Amino acid sequence: MSTTHTGRDGRPLVTTTQVAYSLGLTPKQYRDWARRRSITPADSIPNPVRGQRLALWDLADIADAVRLDQSKKPACQGV
Repeated sequence: MSTTHTGRDGRPLVTTTQVAYSLGLTPKQYRDWARRRSITPADSIPNPVRGQRLALWDLADIADAVRLDQSKKPACQGV
């Protein structure tokens, strides 16, 4: 039996590596970014390679944080 972990919006939760890649960051850079925005993993799964569990992140939480960051940027004052 397979259990699918889903987030608030019904999309699957993603690993740190997956979300970091999608934002153009390294996993460490992503974890630091998330920590500054008080985003915490939604769940975790056993790591098949090492003992430390893999964090699973909710894409809805990440999307909310990205939108908030973009809304804080000043509007373009171009010509």
